[in-house]
Amino acid sequence: MLTKIDYRRAVNSDFPQILALQAQNLRWNLDEAQQQQGFLSVEYNAQDLAAINHDLGIFVARGGVRVLAYAMVVSAEFASGVPLIAHMASRFDGARFQGQPVSGLRYLIYGPVCIDRAARGHGHLNGLLQAISAAQSVHFDLGIAFIAQSNVHSYHAHVRKNNMTVIDEFEFDGRQFWTVAFRLCDRVA
Repeated sequence: MLTKIDYRRAVNSDFPQILALQAQNLRWNLDEAQQQQGFLSVEYNAQDLAAINHDLGIFVARGGVRVLAYAMVVSAEFASGVPLIAHMASRFDGARFQGQPVSGLRYLIYGPVCIDRAARGHGHLNGLLQAISAAQSVHFDLGIAFIAQSNVHSYHAHVRKNNMTVIDEFEFDGRQFWTVAFRLCDRVA
């Protein structure tokens, strides 16, 4: 029997499963072969999750009682205190999306996203993007994220499979990143 997948904003009772899923996918908890299937670079605690969910939200894919995947979205103001995101945003004056200057568009910061290894390949990223877009496309034009260039799996999932556009490349703290963007209204089902 197939379990119905529910894509929705997280509630506090989802946080323990989100934290467990995060721990299973942190870069430093994975060997090199596992990292080739994607990884997380930032660790959050329950207080961080509450603050993010209070801002624009954490969206989850739930199958029955299990959180299979999550994606976080925050406002640019919320994220401005994160040095990596502040650096990425400082470059938006020169970035363009579909011919328009990014600095002139309303955008949110998307990510991280994490999908349980056993649940990958079932369209959960697309389902999360649709839920985010349905909730936020009235207020924002674009979702913008960074992807570590060493995380090729994430690049393929976002750019190749979900048609996000690379709008910039940058270096931060000795690591290389892509900046990707997607139009929110294009994802509303």
